[in-house]
Amino acid sequence: MHPILKTLGLVFLMAGVMDIQPLSAQNSSVTPAEAEKLSMQLEMSMNKGDAKMLNHLIYFPEFIARTQSKSPIIDHLDTLTKMANDFGLFNIGSNTLEITKNGSYKLVHGYLKNEEMHLLFRAFGDGGLDYQDITIIKVKDTLRAADIFSYQLGESYAKQFSYLIADTDTTDTQSPLTPRDKYGIIFDNALSQKNYSAARSAFEKFDEQAQSDKHLSLQYMLACKHLSEKSFRKSVDHYVSLFPEEPTPYLLMMQEYADTKSYGDYGRAVDQLDTLLHIDPFLNYLRGNVEMKLHDLRAALHFYQEAFDYDPGIWQNTEKLVDCKVVTNELVQASEAIIIYSHTPGYRKDLVEELYKDYPALR
Repeated sequence: MHPILKTLGLVFLMAGVMDIQPLSAQNSSVTPAEAEKLSMQLEMSMNKGDAKMLNHLIYFPEFIARTQSKSPIIDHLDTLTKMANDFGLFNIGSNTLEITKNGSYKLVHGYLKNEEMHLLFRAFGDGGLDYQDITIIKVKDTLRAADIFSYQLGESYAKQFSYLIADTDTTDTQSPLTPRDKYGIIFDNALSQKNYSAARSAFEKFDEQAQSDKHLSLQYMLACKHLSEKSFRKSVDHYVSLFPEEPTPYLLMMQEYADTKSYGDYGRAVDQLDTLLHIDPFLNYLRGNVEMKLHDLRAALHFYQEAFDYDPGIWQNTEKLVDCKVVTNELVQASEAIIIYSHTPGYRKDLVEELYKDYPALR
């Protein structure tokens, strides 16, 4: 049984982690069976390297409605479509494939929020780690996405697009600029030019109310990621103090902690992300990596085994598990792990052969 049907009965008790609010009702609600079918189709297409389905999953009329934009251009479909193309809205699947190279695109779970079905997918591979929370609606007899929230981006695509629409509006040049407008223009221009120091300086000139704005705080944090470790951690602390239930800072800081060898902080960030996800057993793979850095082989082996029991198809975890079992002289179990991996959909024969080349006794 797919995870969505296993967990859907529990998520009625969960609050959910996103703040997307629907604006319009669809013809009828999405059933768990329909959502399961869609999730399996998405997994299959993405794991075969075909991004077409995810690229075109967004139902544009509903997506535009959820931007809540009051701009005059909201009724100009041709203009909005061109903007969406330039924005990359119809290339979400292609961009996700860059993350999942040598990895996978997998459903974590489904849940209901505000009477809407959400599917939470994990994208993992050579391009890193991201989660996509997809709001599913029914358009006639077809399931489509109303919006997608990317943990890496920290906002839904509809929210991001709403700011793009706002930026295209012609401002009244006769109206005097407020300090927020003045520094906002400097902030936006600095970000567009990738002048992150200037963006940080502009943000720090905002008043307290502007610095508490979710979108501005997020952009500030993403800008500081390109600056010093001190600036980045300061921006993360600022964002977390305002929005402690948002997952993005924990996902971003995991890489920072890994780079600076702050393994205790890394482990706590993984735990916090896991809590906000309502548990993703895949994260045991990352915990295993932390324990390896701390030279605790037994603890690492435990976490790798936990992740393997959840999904033996995660090659990176299977490889680490086999390495650990070889070191602890559990050769039979190491060989069994390779065999189990070799029977998972989409397994890589070339990777298995490389592992056998390293450990010929496991054949």
